[in-house]
Amino acid sequence: MTNIQTFIVQPGTPELAICAHWRVDAFSVLQASFEQELKSMELLASDQSRGVALVAKADDEPVGTCLLIESEIEPNHDVSPWLAGLFVVPKHRRKGAGAALVRAIEDQGRQREFSRLYLYTTDAESFYERLGWEVLDRTNWKGFDTALMVRDL
Repeated sequence: MTNIQTFIVQPGTPELAICAHWRVDAFSVLQASFEQELKSMELLASDQSRGVALVAKADDEPVGTCLLIESEIEPNHDVSPWLAGLFVVPKHRRKGAGAALVRAIEDQGRQREFSRLYLYTTDAESFYERLGWEVLDRTNWKGFDTALMVRDL
């Protein structure tokens, strides 16, 4: 198993642009350009009172990212806060980076004294269930059959 470490993305670091590229490539539903996503990531990195962006590294190489944010883009549910944008580079999947990022986001939620977190997923329900998340509702989100999941902290 690979040694995975997670870090808070800081303003001005190269990981900020890497995460923005990943998010644009992986989440077409965002309909954002790289420049728009980089600006959004910079704002999140510079004001961590409202949320945080994390990066996972394996042997000092960035391999994934995940966000803790106040609100999801156009959510079907009026709940907060959200685990959002979990992405792991394909060649590093199934090696612990996704689980490490989810656990680190949960820790960030606890540090902010949140009692629960929410997320939307279209295809990773079983992954999150293995980590202790539960399906709260099912919805059609932006044309996708989607599970709203919750994790009590």
